[in-house]
Amino acid sequence: MIIVETGKTRNIKKILSVRQETIVNIIVLIAIFIFLLSYFKPSLILLDTTTAGGDTATHNYPAKYMHEYLIPHGKIIGWSPGWYAGLPLFQFYFPLSFVMMEAFALFTSIEVAFKIITVLGTFMLSVCALIAMKLMRFKFPIPALAAVFTLPFLFMEANSMWGGNIPSTLAGEFSFSFSFAITLVFLGLLYRGINANNFDSNKSNRESQSQLKKFILHNAVLFAAIILSHLYTMLFAGLTSLFFLLQRKTKNIIKNFLYLFKTYGLALMLIAFWLLPLLARLEYTTTYNYVWKIGDWRKVFPDILMPFYTIAALSFAWAVWKKDNRIIFIAFSLLVASMLFLTANKIGVVDIRFVPFIQFFPLLIAAYGIGKLFERICDKIRGNRVKMTKLLQILLPIIALVVVIIWVDNNVTYIDFWIKWNYEGFENKGLWDVYSNVNEFLQGSSNDPRVVYEHSPLHDSAGSLRAYENLPLFSGRSTLEGLYMQSTPTSPFVFYIQSQVSKVSSCPLPGYRCTVMNVTRAAPRLRMFNVKHVIARTDEAIDAYNADSENYKHVKSIDPYEIFELRGEYAYVIVPEYEPVFFETDDWKATAYGWFKNEQALDVHLVFDSALENKLLAAGDLNNLPMTKIENDCSIEEYVYNDEVRFNTTCIGKPHIIKISYYPNWHVEGADRIYLISPSFMLVYPEQRSVKLYYGKSLIDQASEIVSYSAVLIIVFAIFSRNQKIKRFFSL
Repeated sequence: MIIVETGKTRNIKKILSVRQETIVNIIVLIAIFIFLLSYFKPSLILLDTTTAGGDTATHNYPAKYMHEYLIPHGKIIGWSPGWYAGLPLFQFYFPLSFVMMEAFALFTSIEVAFKIITVLGTFMLSVCALIAMKLMRFKFPIPALAAVFTLPFLFMEANSMWGGNIPSTLAGEFSFSFSFAITLVFLGLLYRGINANNFDSNKSNRESQSQLKKFILHNAVLFAAIILSHLYTMLFAGLTSLFFLLQRKTKNIIKNFLYLFKTYGLALMLIAFWLLPLLARLEYTTTYNYVWKIGDWRKVFPDILMPFYTIAALSFAWAVWKKDNRIIFIAFSLLVASMLFLTANKIGVVDIRFVPFIQFFPLLIAAYGIGKLFERICDKIRGNRVKMTKLLQILLPIIALVVVIIWVDNNVTYIDFWIKWNYEGFENKGLWDVYSNVNEFLQGSSNDPRVVYEHSPLHDSAGSLRAYENLPLFSGRSTLEGLYMQSTPTSPFVFYIQSQVSKVSSCPLPGYRCTVMNVTRAAPRLRMFNVKHVIARTDEAIDAYNADSENYKHVKSIDPYEIFELRGEYAYVIVPEYEPVFFETDDWKATAYGWFKNEQALDVHLVFDSALENKLLAAGDLNNLPMTKIENDCSIEEYVYNDEVRFNTTCIGKPHIIKISYYPNWHVEGADRIYLISPSFMLVYPEQRSVKLYYGKSLIDQASEIVSYSAVLIIVFAIFSRNQKIKRFFSL
């Protein structure tokens, strides 16, 4: 009997084959999730505690502030008083992860939502790798292998701060991990869309119809999400897309340029509400272009990844020989990451953040190579063994998964301990009672004077070296040091104070030299920042405060901490002892820092606003500032809130310094305007007894929001429009 295979029979076989492959992909992903959950135990992730550990612990305060204050007031970006004498929270840091926490917090506590989002990027990476490879039309089992090969990267312990791997996520880089994962999907979808963009419409109608989806709108939304979740992934993804402009055909170059223009144009419109104010206010940030010193290159190419790199090198040679443009595209991304690493310092970013891309993308090439090798082996044995070949294809990803899990598990040393340390929370640390007692003693609000603590690795026993950056979260009181040090020009002054009050200081900002511990010299700077309480941890610091009874008074012992009170008066709004002077400079931040370090200059504040040039005495030498005493019999009554300061004064017309970081979004009623004064505070000249300063929207904010709303309307109109020209424009 002769059986003729009809077109219908072939279609049924194809459907069954696709279903089998889908089932295998799902099994692989489920197995990966189970493996990850064996480390990230649900009992820890769903435990209603405050996440501890590294920088991750400090992200709790911004998350809680968004949850309790910003979102209820209809904001994503807003002023926060908790760190650095105040900063525009989420204007210079990435808000998307925190907005997602708010979405999850609709169904659980903000503490649990925080934990879920911090691990989301880790769990998404394998899924996104599989999706990206399928979008680029790699045949089964290559996408499944790509998902499996994410595990060695995730569990790589060679570095813990560069981004993408689990240790970096546990150290606080969870926004990077999420952005890293969706960047894979974006690049896969971009490749698919560009490929459709250059499709020859003269081919068969059936084939043409399958190529019509160019995904412009989808890619625009994805790229917007990438930008809102991390800068480094945005730079990497955006520059990698230049690959599509390196085409032989001029026609394709033009088409690809227009495609990218539509995609990025719409994406930038969507996030204009955040991006345009950021670009307009870069003057009020602090550059952090730290050059990382890599002492051992095995941190870049660790042992856990080396077998995959060997496979990737051979696979790349094969792909070049076969002229597989998809692998060449992935290899181009490695070139982009390498160039960004080498030029990072010149563009004002941290070089090491681009290394994870160099570490990860060869794993995708290795998955391609294993898949292709197996395909050739199957071709050799196909013939009468079709069923056996199909079975081997189905089993390959599962076998690879077992081998990789064994390999990874044997290379893990500290990750499981760190996960437990973070997610059991502050509340389950041995020092919790002490830590909570310190916060309880200092209980207050943003209206109370600030608290400063000694920087010390010994705080780690409380949950994190940076545990006391959460003073605003647990006590309600504002402190000086915090995360997001690039978000304000005040951070250099804060870290200088840190070096004066700490036995060991971090001094993290390149170009800003710190000093050594000297609590006596720190006193006038602490008063300048309206600090009342100081938390000391080391014996050396405690002895120093006890020895300087003129400036400090011991008020509380909570072993192993001692709390001291800075003697004097406390106020956020003051009339200075001497008239401020106008100081003309090309770099006000460097000048202000030089002034702040100069013991002899601190009594006379510098004004950098040229609007006061003709109203104040001028100076050009920090060692020879004119000193004009102000008759100060002023009575000031102040009220300080999260993003508002009200005060009544008897000294109308005299300079009033507000000890809060200057930022152009602050507005004033009862005075002509707000001026920038050293170190980075606000100055007003009241025109009436009652004065109100409040943080609000500027013209650039309002214009940017209109652009973003317009983009949303364009997308909605494009989706629901019946106009075929509009739908074709957005590839809908």
